[in-house]
Amino acid sequence: MGSQLVQFTRSQTGLTALDQVGQLCQTLFDPLPRADQRRKAELYVRGLLTARGRKTMRNIAAHAGMPAGEQSLHHFISCSTWDWDSVRENLAVQLDGMLKLQAWVVKPMVIPKSGAHSVGVERRFDPETGHVVNGQQAYGAWAASEEASVPVSWALHLPEETTLADCAARAVLDIARTRAVRRLPVVVDAVEGGAELITGWLGAAEMPFMVEVSAATPLHVTDPQLPRGAGKPVTAGQIMDAAGMLRRPVRYEDRADRTVRLGFLATLQVELPESAGAGAAGVRRRPAGRGPLLLVGEWSDARRRPERYWLTDMTGAPPAVLMRLGQLSRRIERGATDLSDRVGMRDFEGRSYQGWHRHVTLASVAQATAAMAAVAAERMSSGYGPGYGHGYGHGSSHAYGQRPGHGGGFGDAATGFGGFGGYAAADRRTGFADRGYAGRRRTA
Repeated sequence: MGSQLVQFTRSQTGLTALDQVGQLCQTLFDPLPRADQRRKAELYVRGLLTARGRKTMRNIAAHAGMPAGEQSLHHFISCSTWDWDSVRENLAVQLDGMLKLQAWVVKPMVIPKSGAHSVGVERRFDPETGHVVNGQQAYGAWAASEEASVPVSWALHLPEETTLADCAARAVLDIARTRAVRRLPVVVDAVEGGAELITGWLGAAEMPFMVEVSAATPLHVTDPQLPRGAGKPVTAGQIMDAAGMLRRPVRYEDRADRTVRLGFLATLQVELPESAGAGAAGVRRRPAGRGPLLLVGEWSDARRRPERYWLTDMTGAPPAVLMRLGQLSRRIERGATDLSDRVGMRDFEGRSYQGWHRHVTLASVAQATAAMAAVAAERMSSGYGPGYGHGYGHGSSHAYGQRPGHGGGFGDAATGFGGFGGYAAADRRTGFADRGYAGRRRTA
């Protein structure tokens, strides 16, 4: 890679996505071996940003200045040989340099289809509409920060090959295992099931996680604050019903509107029950010898039942950090997925596996361009200025986890204030550092 970090800045006038798409695409598409591939990739991204309505090949070609180029773009997406993984890796590194990334957030996406011939199509429940539809299901790994969230890596569920849980884990592991990308906490939506497999995958990869589960998830209580029962599993909802007196108020800053909010958390040590079944990759449960899991109950109103339940191995993380990690997932639900639809993330009209992956990769680039333009405009209007970035630091007594004296935190370039930090290998806890050295990350 070896390319300069793209600067989304403008000193006097407004910034739009199209103002910087050329510079960003030049950096992201550098691994593509041929000049014509790099040119078509940029034209495709421009078409996704400018075409109105459904992003068909004809519509994209027309708005990209290629009125007779529909067939050429179709071949570039569906039949070409360029590697989408290298583009995703470049995108992850760029976003990490431009934003203070705090987590990977894995979210499902159902893609309705009218026919049955596209890869991965079957009858699926769509939580957005509440109906069963004919379609594909994918999982996206979103690079998430307080300022913006952008999908980077994707996994398409193939019913004959993988479970949904394996697919969700693969979406983030495919990008997070690359050397150029920092390890971050992983936040996963597993409300529909699969928590055991997902935590097993992430635990085996030694990645800290917060996995959202349903109230009906069976667990074993190992926390001395509650009776352990007769060895039978009880549900997450029942555990939190019994833990009401352990609930504590947590104040945290919601960076979306810069307000301090009040929530409530309760945490208890638990274990997942032994499972007789294994997923497609043979993951049965979290690896033996790992530290305890915490069940986290989250309330916004202490008079009601918890709104969300989480399983995490970040036992040393402060409650406010856990709350803010959960908020990253919620923020994607509130608005970032709308931007995905506007750039045509679900609009691929081809049928092939390779074509789908190339389309969503370029749609992710289009979404990153639009999101970063909005972030740059917000920074200029709020006075952060063009130099707003992040740095890296090593924790001392303030670090939770990885190795003694090595916290791997990330700090604001102007203030040195540390956000979510390094990855823990020794005791499987996430590390946090109070300060970081300000500096721009360059592609490796």
